[in-house]
Amino acid sequence: MRLSALEASLFKQTPEGWTFDSTYPRIFGRRRWTYLLTDAQKERLTEGLRRWVRTAALTTIGFAILLAIPLAFRFSDFLRSLLAGSPRAWLLLCLVLMLVWGTLATAVFIAKKRWFHPVLRDARRIGPAGPLSALRLMAESTAVGELRRRIIMITLALLACVLYLSMFSLDAELLLAMAVLFGLLDVWYMGVLVSKLRVQRSA
Repeated sequence: MRLSALEASLFKQTPEGWTFDSTYPRIFGRRRWTYLLTDAQKERLTEGLRRWVRTAALTTIGFAILLAIPLAFRFSDFLRSLLAGSPRAWLLLCLVLMLVWGTLATAVFIAKKRWFHPVLRDARRIGPAGPLSALRLMAESTAVGELRRRIIMITLALLACVLYLSMFSLDAELLLAMAVLFGLLDVWYMGVLVSKLRVQRSA
């Protein structure tokens, strides 16, 4: 998802300035608000958004590398331990998930307090905002051609995993996990594409 497209979907220009939907002042609350921003406030919030996206991307890549290095050598044994119900394997998985979730939640909290809240505190609240889902946000921020290319590439990767599994049994656990991951990604991007096409037809 291109950052410029994400900014275009979050900020809407009006004669009075720019509107922005946010969950502020609640961090994980259900109530959403729409704010009216000036050009200077919009630039500050855009810069904070860019920093947050870069920080989240670097954090995700770092966790992926740290987890991929040990799992690349012991993934089959670890998966067998999980399927066998080993308490040590499940405890390790829970600790890793808690570490990832805690780090991401801390990054979101710090980003909102440092980059988002100071701007929104000075902005004018003009009313409640409508619901915003990750599916609709990605549909608004990604072109149809890009979604189709991703679906084709993921589908080809899924077919390659399935074909390899049907021909060979070496590293079957790893390939099975990759096939499940590619299948979930395929379903996700198909849902985004359907949402994108539905919005275009209604428009």
